[in-house]
Amino acid sequence: MGQAYFITGTGTEIGKTVATSLLYLSLTSLGKSVTIFKPFQTGLDRENHTYPDISWYEEQLGVKDCGMYMLEPETSPHLAIKLTGRKVDEQRVIDRIHALKEEYEIVLVEGAGGIAVPLIEQDTHFYMTADLIKDCGLPVIFVSNSGLGSIHHVLTTQFYTALQNIDIKTILFNFFQHDNIIHRDNVETITKLTGLEPLVRIPAFKNVKEDLPAYIASLLKDQHYLQLLNEVFFNEYSIH
Repeated sequence: MGQAYFITGTGTEIGKTVATSLLYLSLTSLGKSVTIFKPFQTGLDRENHTYPDISWYEEQLGVKDCGMYMLEPETSPHLAIKLTGRKVDEQRVIDRIHALKEEYEIVLVEGAGGIAVPLIEQDTHFYMTADLIKDCGLPVIFVSNSGLGSIHHVLTTQFYTALQNIDIKTILFNFFQHDNIIHRDNVETITKLTGLEPLVRIPAFKNVKEDLPAYIASLLKDQHYLQLLNEVFFNEYSIH
């Protein structure tokens, strides 16, 4: 049986899809059997009549059937479900994750927004993203912006995750600019405050489709990156 990992953000619009794609392409390049699953996708692109993340995974990575509940309103999943009147069953999501673990060595489960996002509003409570993570026993990988506010966002996300007794494997920083002193200091400070050694600092690409494969090719020549990738995915080594 394989292992599934939950990819979550420290906020919205921080590039989880690019980070998940980077992990997918890195791991498949190492000969691993990998898939991506995004159980909740909100926000229909009306111009193209597609769901952007699902469409990206299918067209750019060749990952088919990676979605489950695709909801037109660009809102939190619980509100999109309410607005559309969809019937949603969290057990179906849990079962799908377990089934994928039987088929693949590594399953990358991309969340909707951050880890404190409500997924389903039930009669007496909300079924939260953290509930899904715990029900499936998934370790978490953080994705964070690199700019101003990142320290606060990472620390509060880590604190909430710790309260939920969820295992954190690593963190990826997105839109990183090496010549920006704030970005460099944010990464250094977050590393010191949280103990999370960043797996990678992903730059702000001018053209993701063209630039991402070349960037990954360069990463795979970096022994430090390969060592960290091995620790996160193959050695059951957790960073606390």
